[in-house]
Amino acid sequence: MLLDHNPWTYAAVVGMKYGVTYIGLWCLVYFFFVAFAFGLPGISHPVSIAIEAYGLIEILWYFLWFLPFKARLQRPGMPMAATTRAQRRKLVANILKNVPDVRLFVRKWFCYAHIDQIYRDNVKDWLAWALFAKDSKELSQDEWDELDEYVDEAAEKAGLELPPGRADGKPMRLNLEPVEMYHRPLLWYFFMSFTEVACWAFLAAKGFKFYRQPRKTFFSIFPLRPMTLLAPTASASKKFSYYCRPHKSKTHRPVLFVHGIGIGVPTYMTWLPSIPKDIGVVAIEIINASNRICPEGVRPSVFARAVAQILRQQAIDDFVFVSHSYGTFMARPLLEHPEVGPKMNSMMLCDPVAILMHLPNVAYNITRRVGVTTPEIEIDFGAGRDPMIAHTVCRRLHWPEHILFREDMAGRRTTAVVAGRDCVLDGPAVASYMYYGKVDQTSYADLEELGKTWDTWTGRGDIELMYLPDRDHGQSLLLPKLAKRICQAIETYCDMSKDPATTSSPSTLEPKSETATTAAPPRPPARPRSPAAGTRRPGYLWRTSRTAPRR
Repeated sequence: MLLDHNPWTYAAVVGMKYGVTYIGLWCLVYFFFVAFAFGLPGISHPVSIAIEAYGLIEILWYFLWFLPFKARLQRPGMPMAATTRAQRRKLVANILKNVPDVRLFVRKWFCYAHIDQIYRDNVKDWLAWALFAKDSKELSQDEWDELDEYVDEAAEKAGLELPPGRADGKPMRLNLEPVEMYHRPLLWYFFMSFTEVACWAFLAAKGFKFYRQPRKTFFSIFPLRPMTLLAPTASASKKFSYYCRPHKSKTHRPVLFVHGIGIGVPTYMTWLPSIPKDIGVVAIEIINASNRICPEGVRPSVFARAVAQILRQQAIDDFVFVSHSYGTFMARPLLEHPEVGPKMNSMMLCDPVAILMHLPNVAYNITRRVGVTTPEIEIDFGAGRDPMIAHTVCRRLHWPEHILFREDMAGRRTTAVVAGRDCVLDGPAVASYMYYGKVDQTSYADLEELGKTWDTWTGRGDIELMYLPDRDHGQSLLLPKLAKRICQAIETYCDMSKDPATTSSPSTLEPKSETATTAAPPRPPARPRSPAAGTRRPGYLWRTSRTAPRR
């Protein structure tokens, strides 16, 4: 969960970032300070010896493990699944249709370079990565000519005259560029181990059973996981472990949950039991997105196949898919899987980074931005620059395989829970797209209308929105009062008696028009805001200050 903006949380996060990351260096500084101030008696004191020995271990860990590990993670990632020209053309058409400002869109993908520094071949460099996951030098002549068509269409829509050739602008091409990461000391992994064991014990007390990976994988993950040896039951998938609470209800369907980047399932260990007890819950662990040292992530198709095996193991043939942040990337592979897709009754996508993934906010804010505010530093240090997470984002993800548009959600009820002050994705644009069907309907009046969706959500429409204008990434799912409302919404999706086939409510797949918005019946009273909310402009108007480049 991201902390709020205030001096105390900022000091705590900055202290954690520099205190933990450089703890070996601080031990070395301590040694020289004590040696200079107190001489031999000072450095030979038992406390000093303990600090010096620990510091030596951390320094050796940095040079003998982290630096070689960092070099290994720079290797090229897996190739993108092959696509046809028709599929690429459809994707480009969707992109151009759902970009509020093509000129600004191009500049953001070029890390806010001036438009005069972006020539025609620079844009084709970016398109070669985006559509083929290749450097432009690796393209065939037919592929190069295909990119010319897309550049012409984009330039025409933006009213741009892109000069021929290549200038100084450098686009973000995550799979082709060095993976930027922070060092993780042994102290950090000790904390990860403690939280993991605590989560295992806590969820076991709440009725959750852990399904482990094969015991032979015990030494492939660090810190070592005692549950891999001690848990009696193996997961049906050799690639993924998971927690499961048995499904007991005959009137509700179970929940499949996929977590976001960070420390994994322990982040949600107090939230998962709050889902009504008769409703079964399967919470899948993605270890390579959980601050661990582990094998590299797998292809989306492999993940979907693993989920199919797990669903068969639990005899689940109808479920509600709930995901948070990074977990929303898994929605499309599951929807496209011939066995899993038909079983997915509805989706609850919290902080949905997969929706409109072509917008540069997510890529820039996770991999390029240097955090300044408290939430930004949390994302930067606690998640985005972790070695395995950074490798997963930059080497194992290809956004055309994970991006979600409205048409991908057709056929099942879907709710997006979006925070207006989200420091990762463009919250207002995503909310506008889900509610109005447009990415640029983000005027003050429009966003005020979106803010009412938290109270007017019904769970009966095909596509619905729950918008929180004054919240940040992760807070909707993990703040107790808001999490309770999310659980109520999940329970509504699980309740078979409230399926659209048994109700008379109309479908809401069609986007809301401005006319329909103004002619809507009176809304219930809005939920209470914090006292500070009435003394300042809503937080969603501040988003440009968090995505602008830092000078």
